[in-house]
Amino acid sequence: MILMALDHTRDFFGDHSIDALDVSHTNVPLFFARWLTHLCAPTFVFLAGISVALARSRQAGLSLSQLALRGLWLVVLEQTFLRCLGWYFNFDYRFMNAGILWGTGWAMVLLAGILALRLPSYLVGIVGLALMATHSFLAAGVDSTWWGTLILGSDELLPAPDWHFYVSYPVLPWFGVMAFGYGAGGFIRKQPGFNPRLRQALLWCGIGMTLLFVVLRIPNLLDPDPWSIQPRSGFTILSFINTEKYPPSFLFLLMTLGPMLGFMALASYLPNFIQQPLIVLGRVPLFFYLAHIVLIHLLAVLLAFIRFGHAEWLYQGPGVFWSETLPGHPPGYGLGLGWVAAICLLVVVLLWPVCRWYGQYKQRHGWWWLRYL
Repeated sequence: MILMALDHTRDFFGDHSIDALDVSHTNVPLFFARWLTHLCAPTFVFLAGISVALARSRQAGLSLSQLALRGLWLVVLEQTFLRCLGWYFNFDYRFMNAGILWGTGWAMVLLAGILALRLPSYLVGIVGLALMATHSFLAAGVDSTWWGTLILGSDELLPAPDWHFYVSYPVLPWFGVMAFGYGAGGFIRKQPGFNPRLRQALLWCGIGMTLLFVVLRIPNLLDPDPWSIQPRSGFTILSFINTEKYPPSFLFLLMTLGPMLGFMALASYLPNFIQQPLIVLGRVPLFFYLAHIVLIHLLAVLLAFIRFGHAEWLYQGPGVFWSETLPGHPPGYGLGLGWVAAICLLVVVLLWPVCRWYGQYKQRHGWWWLRYL
């Protein structure tokens, strides 16, 4: 979630005159500041699948109707509160985006449907892995249709003149990631605590996925963005690991989930003073997600008024995600990467006590609506 905060801070404060992932123009710190944030979305959705498996294993656990309702709630939440009061600061619905909550929410609905078939968890995981590997082939021939874009592709839809709906997170590939996580959760829930066997399984699975990425990437298979030899020293490596996120290619998912599974296996060895603050944030992921976007946007408006005396590009018009990040901003608006990192740290520090309070509040109160935030 801290990496996610870095990415969204860069969206609102960064210098976007250079594409961070364009290896012909970027620099190494800028590239990795963006590339590392690729780890976030696959990990979120994968862990959501694990969470569903663990929640359904408890006595009086999560029902399928509750799972589907939570998924629909995420979709509605993104297109209402998050769109108007988070990303855009306006109620102009001519520019909309299907983001991570859209993909995650519909994936939950589909997961509820497949679980209704009473398939064993390992089989659900196999189905998810198969979708991760093959969704790009399924998209051939249908990605130019509106329903093909919603389900499989990432593109802009025009539902009416001057109305835009960009699909960043199509449903099917992210459902594959969640189903794969559900299969992993079926294995995890059978383990007595975070034992050595579970650590080894996560570590070897992570190593295996990472090695498979390398093997498939060398001949430029299964990704629309081929790598190539670069004239600048070391930039060939950047080209090699620069894979397609929108929609997520199989190599992108291998490249992100592999290292994160390895990190999950080793995270318990982190010192306690690092673990505990991260656990505080991890207990309230949706609350942090909503709050950090609002806070980053507010800070951006405040800084813009201080620097330029006006900030209409931050609350009028399309906002982020369209044509270029924050179209209409004045020349010299973007800050350097060091300032972006400092503001990100400020955001995390400001939200940490709020997240701790909310986490404790949820533990003390059993109200049903707390399950949805």
